[in-house]
Amino acid sequence: MSNRDRIARAAEEARLADAEKVAKRAAKATTNARPKRAASPVRMKIVWEVCSPTGSPLKVFAYPDKAAAETATQELTKRTGRAHVLRATKVPME
Repeated sequence: MSNRDRIARAAEEARLADAEKVAKRAAKATTNARPKRAASPVRMKIVWEVCSPTGSPLKVFAYPDKAAAETATQELTKRTGRAHVLRATKVPME
């Protein structure tokens, strides 16, 4: 067998191998073509958190109770001498 024949045979085998790979990819793509379910959105609500100077929440108040949350923040700041922070945070509805 000449060198030209060996090169031709190797080229043909490579072409067939590539064709098999393409066929496998096409078969795999068609079997996994199921539509995925859309994740249901989680309903969120806003609450007020009174946080320590390090950022960890100390007390949690409902959104309409902002005045009580501000009062608690000021009281903690005066009592401890460190600046406490009031922040709005989204949490999942119960």
